[in-house]
Amino acid sequence: MELEFRHLRIVIAVADEGSITRAAAALGMSQPSLTAQVQRIERSLGAPLFERGRGGVVPTGFGRTVLAKARAVVSEMAGLQSTAPPTSSGHAAGVELHLGCYPGALASAVVPRLAAGHELPLRVHVHSDPSAADLLARVRAGRLDAAVVVEMIGFEVSPPDGLLREAVVPVEPTFVALSESHPLAADDEVDLAALADENWITDPHVDAGVTAGLRWACGEAGFEPRITHEISDASSAREFVSTGQCVSLAQPTSVEGRGLVVRPLRGDPLTARVDLAWRRAGPVEPALLRRVVAESYLTLTGRNPSYRRWWAERGMTLG
Repeated sequence: MELEFRHLRIVIAVADEGSITRAAAALGMSQPSLTAQVQRIERSLGAPLFERGRGGVVPTGFGRTVLAKARAVVSEMAGLQSTAPPTSSGHAAGVELHLGCYPGALASAVVPRLAAGHELPLRVHVHSDPSAADLLARVRAGRLDAAVVVEMIGFEVSPPDGLLREAVVPVEPTFVALSESHPLAADDEVDLAALADENWITDPHVDAGVTAGLRWACGEAGFEPRITHEISDASSAREFVSTGQCVSLAQPTSVEGRGLVVRPLRGDPLTARVDLAWRRAGPVEPALLRRVVAESYLTLTGRNPSYRRWWAERGMTLG
């Protein structure tokens, strides 16, 4: 059998849903038909892509490799719809940097530091996207000079061919966001198993392995997460959490307040990595850009008391 684009979407859907049944519903297929399709894809590739766990199906090691490549291809196809042409890297009056970054406070911390420290006048244009695969594809296509991406360790998106990549933050813990009235909000850290009866909210546009990582970690803790809402709007998601209707995974640099707290998960069952990716040297040398991103990230580690404590105990030197 020759692999087609629709087969890649099937692999991604099964991984993201963590269940053949849920993936079949999301794709508008019957469960037997989807099962047969997955088996044909596995036979074509020569090895199993998924194995059954306590929380559903999870990718095998080979499956994670295939999944990363599938996400990159799907993102490349989506990127073909973009009409923005590559821009010149500079002119006599100064230079321009087109920088991709995952959503959050990091980009706004990086921009003034870069502008202040560059020897020539520098204008920075930021493209924020929760999709690591899309950011990497834009760098490869020349629409971005570089990108800062964050991915779950063990569930990474492999960079497209021709990209260089270095870790800025080798290990970033994944926290949980709770309502400040939640019984566990008073604890310094939270056992993942203690959240077995909670409703969870996820962002359907995040492809950095977050949903797959959540399902895997919860499976290791002895339960399947009950994902009741998929919302990409941060303000709406925050309302669901702060009003106690859901809990969610959270970046450790998230700001507390307005009814919401973030807490470390005991034992750090889920960790991420923050990387800088580029295709070739641009208006800002990668070494300088990496250093500025690292310095900017360090300023964010004190945004909430939980991460300040975590970083003081287990943080690392960035450079």
